[in-house]
Amino acid sequence: AKFKENILKPFLRHTGPAISPFNAWVLLKGLETIKIRVEAQSNAALEIAQFLDKHSKIEKVFYPFLRNFSQYSLAKKQQSLGGTILSFKIKGKKKEAFKFINKLKIFDISNNLGDTKSIVTHPTTTTHRILTENERLSLGITENLIRLSIGLETISDLKKDLATALK
Repeated sequence: AKFKENILKPFLRHTGPAISPFNAWVLLKGLETIKIRVEAQSNAALEIAQFLDKHSKIEKVFYPFLRNFSQYSLAKKQQSLGGTILSFKIKGKKKEAFKFINKLKIFDISNNLGDTKSIVTHPTTTTHRILTENERLSLGITENLIRLSIGLETISDLKKDLATALK
């Protein structure tokens, strides 16, 4: 009842959504399995982060549950999982980042994140392209930064795809 009064009603009042019964059913079906999907994707993201962290062509990996992450202790206190998204800096510049991205076969190139399909994004030229170079750099968004949203594919297939693209 609290959710309905405090969250749902104000949301509906401000946004006016009225989804169709079919869309509501599809949304409900997705919510029924979200816990299982996010757990699987987060576990895979941690394994991918650990894999990339050991690779010689990777400069730095950013993932909350990596022990060398700057806020690892805080993340472990506040979160039960590390999340489905990780970022890393490939050694080199934009050319090396694009070369890597374009060699990937399983990962889709997109600026959308949070799918059950694994996605790769180059933030400098997509999500943060409207910022000036100085603004991007102040946020740590460099031209060699790559972001991955890990999906539900087999972890060994994802690692193989990443390893092949890094050759």
